[in-house]
Amino acid sequence: MAASAFSRSLLNWSAAALLAGCAGGAPESNPAALSVDRPHASHAAAKNAAGATTAEYFGGTVTANPKVYVVWWGDPSKINSAVTAATGGIADFFSGVLNSSFMDWMNEYDTAITVPAGSHMGMPGTGQHIGRGNYAGALTLTNIPSGNVTDAQIQTTLDAAIVAGTLPPPDDNTLYAVYFPPGVTISLDGDSSCSGFGAYHDAIIETQRHNTYYLVMPDCGAPFKNMTSVSTHELIEAVTDNIPTPGSSPNYPQAWNDSGGNEMGDLCNSSSTVTTPLGMFTVQNIWDERTKACKAFSSDTNDYNVSISPNVAKVDLNASNTYTVQTATSAGAAQMLTLSATAPSGVTATISPTTIMSGSTATLTVVATSPPAQTGLQVVVRADASATQTHTAALLLSTTTFVPPPDLGSSPPDLAPAPADLAQGTDPGTGNGGDDMAVGTGVGGNGQPPPSHGCSYAATANGGSWPQATLLLLALALLAVRRRDGRA
Repeated sequence: MAASAFSRSLLNWSAAALLAGCAGGAPESNPAALSVDRPHASHAAAKNAAGATTAEYFGGTVTANPKVYVVWWGDPSKINSAVTAATGGIADFFSGVLNSSFMDWMNEYDTAITVPAGSHMGMPGTGQHIGRGNYAGALTLTNIPSGNVTDAQIQTTLDAAIVAGTLPPPDDNTLYAVYFPPGVTISLDGDSSCSGFGAYHDAIIETQRHNTYYLVMPDCGAPFKNMTSVSTHELIEAVTDNIPTPGSSPNYPQAWNDSGGNEMGDLCNSSSTVTTPLGMFTVQNIWDERTKACKAFSSDTNDYNVSISPNVAKVDLNASNTYTVQTATSAGAAQMLTLSATAPSGVTATISPTTIMSGSTATLTVVATSPPAQTGLQVVVRADASATQTHTAALLLSTTTFVPPPDLGSSPPDLAPAPADLAQGTDPGTGNGGDDMAVGTGVGGNGQPPPSHGCSYAATANGGSWPQATLLLLALALLAVRRRDGRA
């Protein structure tokens, strides 16, 4: 499967203690001079003729209702326990933040506009509306290279896991957020994690199936609140620009950047907190083109939101399932909303009533008649207040028909329980309580220093009684038999 190497959107961390904690070496003598950003590219904000930074749309796709799979790189017990925690960990972070007001104002980066910049200038955009998404579960990769890895190895591993069925197939909204244990160093464009960069997102450009969008999250020894801030940075950049800019001159198929190739997270390095039904989490502030500032919440003068309760559910075939569509007035006066629903093939979705005032509720009825045998189906509810103002939310469905394909050479996926029903978030975006994501302590979330840079990490198979070498030989033998039969 063909993959195209794009430069990555990377995070600016400047704390020498954090870097030393991952690299295992002495701190830089001048930490203020150390810039950890996208390798070989400047992230000085590009100014327009009026001297202001401007976000521009170049015609590419966005991730409208992100469906995040948390992916453990190897045995989850080797990964920071603060990240893997069943309560208050990264699963709760994604469950809460994706269904909160933090996602509502990302609609200012919708693509239902005429492209204003680049080679697609004057052409229609992709017509997408960014809104609330879903946490889709945690899965474990066991067929992984041992020790340190390159980005090319990560791409190959993700491809193989998708083919084998360990990971569900990607679609327009799928994001794989890959979390690594301490001591695993990732190489990218000649730079190393925790010394040359903090994290990144990228895309595997495919010719045989949908592109694969993924986040690479090394463990650099930062506290958990720093890790959620970094996760926010990469999440929102993968949402607003899912194919990162090659270098510092964005053009189609890029989506939202400034003219220097900075994405919407690159232009900010401060943090805030967001309150969700699953707890309060530190997020990185994101560039708000409306006010030319870094925010955790922004709105129009009159604004609203829409959510679905619950937003993750299992449905039985041919049974009628109902869910509550909640709306709220988030700023100014209440508005008249027009509601509609879009369902995947084999699923029908209807809303009643279709016209309500913001602050009222409606009922979403879903019937799965013959959905494809896969997880991760989404029903998207859209609420329009005017020709230019739209909010969306997604209901993540699983059906009783899904049977994952066999995965030769690895154990079955480790699916986390579905998150609890999520009520509407009410984050005021105060900006209080969050630390700058560049501040680290050089220790992991469990208070223990991580292993030094370059330490080998040997993967072990979970739940399998055969050694990996034996499984590999069996898989190779099976391939040889298939090829011989094909030539016969």
